[in-house]
Formats: sequence, structure tokens, C-alpha cells
Amino acid sequence: MEAGQGKTTRDADATRRRILEAGTEEFSAAGPAGGRFARIAERARANSRMIYAYYGNKDGLFDAVLEHHVLLAQNAVGLDPTDLPGYAQQVFDVFRDNPRLVRLTLWQYLERADLTRNMPAVTRAVADKISTVARAQAEGLVSDRLPADLLLDHILAPTMGNLAGPPRWTEEERAALGRSVAALVKPSR
Repeated sequence: MEAGQGKTTRDADATRRRILEAGTEEFSAAGPAGGRFARIAERARANSRMIYAYYGNKDGLFDAVLEHHVLLAQNAVGLDPTDLPGYAQQVFDVFRDNPRLVRLTLWQYLERADLTRNMPAVTRAVADKISTVARAQAEGLVSDRLPADLLLDHILAPTMGNLAGPPRWTEEERAALGRSVAALVKPSR
């Protein structure tokens, strides 16, 4: 390694992390359309040109921010097909602990609905979960009234908490989620 090369790499990595964090703040507050590069650059203490160099454009940065947070959430929660209510509650906990992820996800649904389908790491993780649910269905452990992909969607949809009003992340809602998922996945046999 040439003199100074290690520091340059560390500086570049630190700049990328600062940009990602600043993008998280900006996009969770304003969404991809409302997010502004100038505010991101200021928060990140980085030149706007560096954002373009690392992420291409605003959509590229939003994609990187969302993928980063979705993968963190997916890696934080293991899927045990014998305890899908517990899985749903763990996902609920991740959203409760990361309100920015809830906002990023909602912005993604509003403005870039197909985005996560174009993220190979995310689609692989989702496919693995669907396969796990399908195997549990085949073994009679989980209801087969819905196809595995729809069942997983129905398990995950309420995990973001109450979206109809002010967010409530109570233990009562968490327990109700567990009971709802238990009823949904109970085998019909």
C-alpha cells in the first residue's frame, strides 16, 4: 500500500457513511422527491459532487439508504416458521425502534413502489423467507389457505404499527399483533 492510501480509503468510507446517514435523515423526513442534495451535503459535511460520485444521483442515494435499512432490519430478525407470531412481533420491535425505517418504507411505497424488487440482496432475503413459509405449509405447521408469499405479506403488513392515526407502539398492540398472526397461520387441519 502506498503512503496515505489507507487514510484515503478510511476517509472515503467515512464520507460514504456520513452521506448515507444524512440521506437517511433527509429522505425519512421529506421522501425521495422532497429530499434535497444541498441539505444532505451540509449534514454529511461533504461536497455534493461526492454524493454524485458515490451514488450517481438522488434516486441512487435513496436506493442505497433504503436497501441499507431494509437489510439491517431483515438481518436483525430471524424467521422461525414454528413461531410466526413471534417473528411478526420482532419485526414490530424493529419498526418501533427505528421510526425512520417506517417513514422510509412508506415513502418508498408512495413514490417508488417497485424499488425493492430491483434490489438483489433484498429480493433474495424475501425469497428465502417465502421458501421457509412454504416448507412450513407443506409440513402442515402453518396454514396453507394463502400462498406463502401472500401469507408473509399478511404477516408483515401490520408490523409497522397503527398507520391510521398517531403511531402507537404499545405492548398491547404488540400482543394483539401476535394473536392476529397466530390466528392467521393456524393450520386448518
